[in-house]
Amino acid sequence: MEEARRLAQIAPKVMNAFHDLGRQHPTDEKLSMRQYQALIVLSASTTLSLSRLCKKLGLAPSTGTELVNRMIQLGYIQKVQEAKDQRQINLTVTERGMELLEQRQVVMTTMFKKYLEIFSETDRQQFTQSFETILTIIEKYSSKQPSNHKRRNDE
Repeated sequence: MEEARRLAQIAPKVMNAFHDLGRQHPTDEKLSMRQYQALIVLSASTTLSLSRLCKKLGLAPSTGTELVNRMIQLGYIQKVQEAKDQRQINLTVTERGMELLEQRQVVMTTMFKKYLEIFSETDRQQFTQSFETILTIIEKYSSKQPSNHKRRNDE
């Protein structure tokens, strides 16, 4: 599919443009990129089982368990028993984890503000609208995404 090839060419260039803005993460936090991704996934989902989190992050269960245990030690996530079935354990972001995500959002807002300063008003609006359009399309089809296993077999 031509669109897939074009996206594969464009995506790294877009990501590089943001990396060129410099470090956007506070230096005093002890969070790896994978841990940060886990926080984002958990906060977007409100609550997830360990197996579902591993699947979303593409992690083996043993790796996911280590990641979760470390984040629990750091106070960013917690285990919560399911009300209907107490054998079922889910993960949620703690208040401390939400504070960290909010701090990151402030840093990202500053980063985008700097980035957008050089744009004309029309380009700023188009740039923002483009991201909103991408999110709308992704959300529209997110429940229809094939599993990683199917995608690998189809390639």
